[in-house]
Amino acid sequence: MGTQKEWEIVRHTTMNNLEIFMVEMTARTPHGHDDLEIGVLLDGNLRLYLEHEQYELKKGDIYLINQHQVHSFWNAGEKNLILAFQIPTDFYRRLNYQLTYLHFESNVIRSGHLYACLTKQLQSCAGIYFSTQNFRELECSSIILHILHLLLECCPYTIASEREYRTAQNSSLRINRITEYIAQHHQELVSLEDIAEMEQITPCHASHFIRKTLGISFQEYLNDIRFDHALRLLSQTDLSLLDICLECGFSSSRYLNQMFDKNYGCSAKEYRMSLKKKKLPSRQEQTLPVSNIQKRYSFEMSSFLFHFNNSLMP
Repeated sequence: MGTQKEWEIVRHTTMNNLEIFMVEMTARTPHGHDDLEIGVLLDGNLRLYLEHEQYELKKGDIYLINQHQVHSFWNAGEKNLILAFQIPTDFYRRLNYQLTYLHFESNVIRSGHLYACLTKQLQSCAGIYFSTQNFRELECSSIILHILHLLLECCPYTIASEREYRTAQNSSLRINRITEYIAQHHQELVSLEDIAEMEQITPCHASHFIRKTLGISFQEYLNDIRFDHALRLLSQTDLSLLDICLECGFSSSRYLNQMFDKNYGCSAKEYRMSLKKKKLPSRQEQTLPVSNIQKRYSFEMSSFLFHFNNSLMP
């Protein structure tokens, strides 16, 4: 799958106050959205990048992503399956306006009383969501409110000021625009000045913002996107190294080889030879996901996967 737009618009087609779905995640670039997201890793392993923190999620882990909190996912190993809950802010804002600015400090829950209670409530909510019973919207809403109450009772949280909230909102919107722009223009001579002009800020401000939000520089992120594209072309086509460089935005094969050496400890030519021998070198530590590779299941398929085994949840 190719790179997609980074401003994630969540459509609540089944219920206005909630969307639940299954997704298999390989990679998701940094992005933010307006909803509170709660996820349960039903199977496999997954790395969650959350601002400047990394979490190695394992089967059964529950994660929380606050609204407008920039995050990304990466999985280089076995397949995984996530049961994701996305709750629009308006749902609980109407009950208590202060909750507009709610920010949970704990992002991963793995054990303890809260974990057991959340697991039970999330399983119950999903079971009702994927059922055909009457007035399921009311029951799901009731469970979600109970889950929020549990979190408020047991998890450290802050209520941000309106200024802090707007800053987080603007930052997530800005990083969505920037990552989308880089993804669309990485084959060109894209520069930090282009980003600054688009955002109507100085290049210095743009550079500082990107490093602060992503944890790496503009040039590093751009090169990682170009390398990801080159890696796919090298693996899936017979294009020459020069043509791959031109296609991906590298000015010469020297820069491409530098990226291969950084990521695999070999040259591009050596990597291609290893493909033919089916003996791929091990990849070094991934800095940040730069592509969108995920399989989000339809409502019908999500329902099937959930009901396939009533004990899917730990």
